Amino acid sequence: MEISYNGQKRTVIMGTFQHSMEREFALTANKKAIAECTDLEGLKKAATNLLEGWSAMQTASQSMMLENIQLRQALDQKQNDLLAAEQILNEAASMVDAMKKQCERQSKPSIWRLLPW
Repeated sequence: MEISYNGQKRTVIMGTFQHSMEREFALTANKKAIAECTDLEGLKKAATNLLEGWSAMQTASQSMMLENIQLRQALDQKQNDLLAAEQILNEAASMVDAMKKQCERQSKPSIWRLLPW
């Protein structure tokens, strides 16, 4: 799947999907219901059950994809925030170093003036 975030195109891959025991049971039960169906009412009931199950799976799948995208966006934002914080810290360290050098330069002449030799 391809998404666009912070002006950058990204290709993301969803994880592998495996059948759960519950899903296997539902699939087997619905296959059996269809196989044993002898009338139109029973077929309608089985079809409705399958349709509702499929709809629930689609909703869950969409929710998981949205959550995955939001998680990736949050991680990208965190990375951007960390880079910005690193730049601020580097600038602050540079300023502290500059102030330290300035203080050292200002304090050296005054020490020599106080000494009599």
